[in-house]
Amino acid sequence: MKISSRGAHFAVLGLAFGAAFGAGYGARANQYPSQWRWPETASAIAPLTRTADGNVMLQPIAAQKNTRTYKPDLRPYETLDEVRRAIKENFVKTKVDDADITTGAIRGMLKSLGDRFTRYLTPEDYNEFLTSNKGEFVGIGARIDIKDDYAGSPQAKPWGGSRPYIVEPIEGGPAEKAGLKRGDVILAIDGKSTVDMSDDATVAYIRGERGKPVTLKIERKLNAPKNPRDTKYNVFDVVLNRDTIEMHPVKLQWLPGQIAWLKLDEFNEKTDSEVGDALRKIKAGNDGAPAKGLIFDMRDNPGGLLNAAVDVGSRFISSGPIVITHERDGKEREYKAEADHYLGLKMPVTVLIDRYSASAAEIVTGALKDTGKATVIGEQSFGKASVQVLVDLKNGGALVITTAKYLTPSKFDLSEKGIAPDIAVASSPEDEKSGRGAVLQRAVDFINGKKTDAGAMTAKVDEPKTE
Repeated sequence: MKISSRGAHFAVLGLAFGAAFGAGYGARANQYPSQWRWPETASAIAPLTRTADGNVMLQPIAAQKNTRTYKPDLRPYETLDEVRRAIKENFVKTKVDDADITTGAIRGMLKSLGDRFTRYLTPEDYNEFLTSNKGEFVGIGARIDIKDDYAGSPQAKPWGGSRPYIVEPIEGGPAEKAGLKRGDVILAIDGKSTVDMSDDATVAYIRGERGKPVTLKIERKLNAPKNPRDTKYNVFDVVLNRDTIEMHPVKLQWLPGQIAWLKLDEFNEKTDSEVGDALRKIKAGNDGAPAKGLIFDMRDNPGGLLNAAVDVGSRFISSGPIVITHERDGKEREYKAEADHYLGLKMPVTVLIDRYSASAAEIVTGALKDTGKATVIGEQSFGKASVQVLVDLKNGGALVITTAKYLTPSKFDLSEKGIAPDIAVASSPEDEKSGRGAVLQRAVDFINGKKTDAGAMTAKVDEPKTE
């Protein structure tokens, strides 16, 4: 095997150091046997040695004598408790919290399943989860997600762990006012590293009492070179005062030419009623004039509640399945349209999606696409096709466990693939900034093309009227 001269140098140093340490240890052990030898009755820990590269190794006495004994039929939870006791009795830090060890063990068990959406919520995390679904909370006003295997600037070490990042600042919130941007990575919260921190834990640390400050260490990518080594970053601290954030997930604007632009940010407990109210206004028209078409914008929508997705889909679809779940036992369950929700819109409908559209947003998009109720425009969606349930725990926390995957009405499995748009349009910088770029313009063109001659003038999307 070929190694570099530098690698060989370190290897020689490691061997020399290991040999010197071993010789020195042996001499002291023979000279002062009562001080330098562990008693033969010790079973947990034996003489201290070092490996050739200088790492400390605690070698079991049984292994030294080639008489290792073990119990292959030991119950897994017994090993877990044995490890816990070994940590408590031997770890360099004398104060090790049992709650922290237990939480780490639980999260390790769930991580071994290979499903990032199955996770443990501490009692604090669970309260934050329930609060966010109600549509009102105290925080900085930003949607958070997790980047896996993140490697950024030297200040982002240790590399390879996950890191939370800002999907989108919420309009009018402290994050937007402070200039935080989509894609900003959060390296620390009040000095606490975020490496391998779950999204629920991140939210729990960021939220707090209204008016109280929280300090975030932000890493922002400044360029996108071909060679990742040439990437430049800006790492800075920002202090934000927490404030009450009301999550009204629906925004309705009228574009020139009587085109309704309905933006849906997430699926929480307010979503269905607000979507219903907005669609009734659209159905009634704008200033006495009928709506020419609807642009249903679910870009950057991370999803949310399954029942909210079924309710919203039922506004457009009168009967049949909105989504089909494939359960762990192989059976399929249909979530059918709710007839009393149907509004019977008689106009062209387009749905806008991007790579951040996920979960419940994909359920509704897939249902409208499969039933021919809408034309999908934009980018391939995220591809989250898993259904989670909450399991309440006696300590006040909960497990979020993936129990099924969902299929669109035509039984398309979008896992890891996402939904392909009918009309593919890449997001422009203006789309990324305000949503009013190439994707929205293409939707306007499409609706005008449904009602006007091919040579008709395209309506512009500036100067919208806000509801």
